[in-house]
Amino acid sequence: MHERILGVARELFLTQGFSETTVDQIAERADVAPATFFNHFQSKSALLELMTGEVFEVLTAITAQAFGGGGSSSDKLRRFIASATEGIAANRGVARDVLLELMGRDASADGPHPYLENLTEPFVELIRAGQKTGEMRSDDEPEFLAQMAMGMLNSAITNWLTDPTYPVESGLARATDFTLRTLCEAPTDQKNPT
Repeated sequence: MHERILGVARELFLTQGFSETTVDQIAERADVAPATFFNHFQSKSALLELMTGEVFEVLTAITAQAFGGGGSSSDKLRRFIASATEGIAANRGVARDVLLELMGRDASADGPHPYLENLTEPFVELIRAGQKTGEMRSDDEPEFLAQMAMGMLNSAITNWLTDPTYPVESGLARATDFTLRTLCEAPTDQKNPT
């Protein structure tokens, strides 16, 4: 019953959007009474929160698969973005609602925003590996370069979250190209000691 309600909610969120979907519609489509819905979920928002948790799991799996395969660091980053873009394209409306929920979660002063925390260490390791092979610039620490790379990529997501008409798929492709040009370009001068 729980999974049936969740599956129906996913389908309705995908076709109608989160805000346009009502608990009554979910209950009707799942062939349960609204009270049964509330026996399983406190609210429609609780469904979205559950889906948000699932996104963390999917993001971790995408990261492991893309970064764990063969190829250069650039190839791995492109694979990661291609997988993430594919997921967004397949679930455009729900993906946006879930990412908005993720972004709305509070970040702690002690670490990265929860939306990014599963990506930070893999990005650092990817860049560190690229530095060791000479593929990526080594004039800065991999932690800093990872932060900058994630910021550039996240800018395409942020643009889409603020403007649903923003072409996120092409935005991510362009951001990836720009990020890789930045990470792989040879430094023109010594590291600035600030």
